[in-house]
Amino acid sequence: DESIAKRSVEWITSKGKCLDNLVPQISTLPHAGRGAFAQRLIAEGEVIVPAPILQMMNFTTLSMYGLEFEDENETTVIKAKFEDEVGEDGEHLDGNAPVSTQLISNYCFSHDLSSMLLCPQTNSILLNHCSTRVSYGGDCEKYNQNEDQTQRGANAEIRWATEWDPDTKQWLKFSVEDIVKKVKEGKRGLSLDIVATRDIHPGEEVFLDYGEGWEDDWEEHVNAFVPPQDENYIPVKEFNDNMEHLRSIEELEKEPYPVNVRTVCVYWSEEGEMVDEGQEDELEYPYTDEDWNTDGSEYIEDNEVYAEYGCHWPCDVLERVEGENGTAYTVEMFSNGAAIWEKHGNIRVLTNYPRESILFVPEKYESDQHLLSAFRSYIRIPDNIFPEQWTDMLEAEYAKDTVVEEEN
Repeated sequence: DESIAKRSVEWITSKGKCLDNLVPQISTLPHAGRGAFAQRLIAEGEVIVPAPILQMMNFTTLSMYGLEFEDENETTVIKAKFEDEVGEDGEHLDGNAPVSTQLISNYCFSHDLSSMLLCPQTNSILLNHCSTRVSYGGDCEKYNQNEDQTQRGANAEIRWATEWDPDTKQWLKFSVEDIVKKVKEGKRGLSLDIVATRDIHPGEEVFLDYGEGWEDDWEEHVNAFVPPQDENYIPVKEFNDNMEHLRSIEELEKEPYPVNVRTVCVYWSEEGEMVDEGQEDELEYPYTDEDWNTDGSEYIEDNEVYAEYGCHWPCDVLERVEGENGTAYTVEMFSNGAAIWEKHGNIRVLTNYPRESILFVPEKYESDQHLLSAFRSYIRIPDNIFPEQWTDMLEAEYAKDTVVEEEN
């Protein structure tokens, strides 16, 4: 709370910046996920979206370690998950060695000579990469084919914020040590503006140039990437596209699914079904397992109730039933302890449950983003706007070289 500047309505009206110039949609870049699209005409030089920054003073803060947590006799035991594996550099991977970096680093800004990582806190993270150096398809390729060279490449760039965040101007003069002190005091004071470099029309995808260093990292990743060879790992999409008949509990004992997937089912709770912690002891509860064994044919996404209250809950397929109207399933629902039936030890079973309401999703910590080989690289801040006094990695390299020279 101390890091948030309290502003009056008058200040917001006169100096506040719009956050709704951009809307998320599926990116025109193949396999890029979501992207940022202009919702209205944005003129050249106009701020598309402001980006207050969360400063991480050392990128190693986001390092991930190969650890597993086990509960033995109510005692948490930590052991190396990758103790028998070898890293890309041939080094033995143990529980103390970083094995990857957290996904958020892909959305943060930095410089190759700085240890700081600057992470925006608005929908500016939606902007994908585009440059005239390499074409990745989509609208970026369309822009690059324009006869007018000024219309090619990214249509936005980053600049340090000015009037709406007066602290930025002062913080740009600070050393890394000064910023460390401020962060320890719970302060933040850096912000970026995402600015249009040419007129952007409604419906156009908005891009940033992530820098040549990012492109080098991506090319290296693509050339070196090897899909998981483990027979016990199959992409979730393959299951959702190809698994017509689901396996029952008995069938799973003989032919289990890979460890990286689990099933979820369309469901919504009825009034009184979800209770607050401890409240179940105060309520009358005359129900048995039989009361929670009901017909599940209504649980489909086309049901108007789903649009307002529904979502996908963890579930297990108990039985597959072939009938005159096709295949239906009997499923057991789970609420992670939140539903009153689970709190009282009852089992929630739905019969006649439709196949189209069952999906495969990644198990916890088993999605593609958790693969050791998943892509990680920060967005480069251009040299011409990056304060020289923040290049502490260069200073550290110089100090190391000096020591070596002195020893020799």
